[in-house]
Amino acid sequence: MKSLIKKAEESHFLSKPEIIRLLEDNSINDELFRAADRVRKKFVGDEIHLRALIEFSNICSRNCFYCGVRAENKNIERYRLMPDEIIQLARNALSSGYKTIVLQSAEDMYYTAEMLADIIKEIKKNDTAVTLSIGERSYEEYKILKDAGADRFLLRIETTDKELYRKLHPNMSFENRIRCLKDLKKLGYETGTGCLVGLPDQTTNSLADDILFFKELDADMVGLGPLIPHKDTPLKDVKADGFWLSLKVLALTRLLLPDINIPATTAMETIHPDGRILALQSGANVVMPNVTDEFHRSQYEIYPGKKSVDYTKLEEKFKQIGRTISQNKGFRPICPLSLNPSPAGRGNNKAKALRKNMTPQEKKLWSILRNKNFYGYKFKRQHPIWKYIVDFVCIEKRLIIELDGSGHNFARTKTYDKQRTQYFESRGFTVIRFWNNEIDNNIEGVAQQILLSLRERAGRGGNK
Repeated sequence: MKSLIKKAEESHFLSKPEIIRLLEDNSINDELFRAADRVRKKFVGDEIHLRALIEFSNICSRNCFYCGVRAENKNIERYRLMPDEIIQLARNALSSGYKTIVLQSAEDMYYTAEMLADIIKEIKKNDTAVTLSIGERSYEEYKILKDAGADRFLLRIETTDKELYRKLHPNMSFENRIRCLKDLKKLGYETGTGCLVGLPDQTTNSLADDILFFKELDADMVGLGPLIPHKDTPLKDVKADGFWLSLKVLALTRLLLPDINIPATTAMETIHPDGRILALQSGANVVMPNVTDEFHRSQYEIYPGKKSVDYTKLEEKFKQIGRTISQNKGFRPICPLSLNPSPAGRGNNKAKALRKNMTPQEKKLWSILRNKNFYGYKFKRQHPIWKYIVDFVCIEKRLIIELDGSGHNFARTKTYDKQRTQYFESRGFTVIRFWNNEIDNNIEGVAQQILLSLRERAGRGGNK
């Protein structure tokens, strides 16, 4: 089993049977957790990213069997915060130093995409990232929210076992859930998903499928935790014993997706007194403090006994395990090592062909940028990032350079270029563009603008 852990740590790949073997063998738990912690340290560092969570509505149109705010639960006081209340909570969090606001609600269709877009725009007037967790919407609605400035979206799949999904989610469609996740990826959101561990009839086979699904999706964030049965749901009599298995799923997810963001969830802390710290020592790197006012927080009861956390004391615990609180927005890093962020990878045939057939302008600029000739900055050419190939990129400073010919003047091409830029900016990149005639006629001016952009990125730390 130790050889499998070593394989996962070095290659970030395991077959489904290998994942199942590790999930079912509890004799190697400590080795598995330590390996995940080493990978976490190597790829995302020792910083913990804090996300300020605002739970703005517990009114839900769904009846998920495990959720305390399900529509059929009559033993709950419902609430809905108004836009000005949401914005004020966000301002309070930002004034306390948070860099990301997470807007989470039950599936409440009262909030139209246009209404939410106005809230996002107001929050984005500050230097912050915005994450949404509002459930299933149409492509058009997701686009409105993305255009308004939303950076991330969390939509947990909960389980990839289609039959189990249908049992637990009456009148919902597994296929539509997948459609939503693909739409979010297509629109350039940092896309988060995740699963519940300890569901009735859930097997290690289905949990292995969950982990492989996260990798296939190339999820940017994975949130997972143990089922905590709620007394007002159909799963009220299920035994809550999924903590250690949840920790193993988390660790394996870190090993297979080494550069993503993984939260240490409140559910972990609720079911185990040291759950959050154990998660942080097993691959997690995100914590989401709840900044909703105390009254409404108590009504957003997805599961019972939600742990109230003293984050001042928690910061001390962070220090005790050698971790610090990040001062940036915590976008998923673009890994400069052997792992490429694009599913296509460095072996992308199109990228290879483009390198062999560079335009005269690309060759001219590359002669300046190559081999760290440009003030010591390292650039890559025709480099795959997700489904796109960028002309030039300095990964260290997250600066992308694109060269445009006359074909980029058409409306359809402008729309495509805008989508590309939105995706890159959601990953913390700056994109600068030059026309080919600028390369031909003013290469010195182009070089000066590139240098200014690099120094500006360096001043920001290159990863806000």
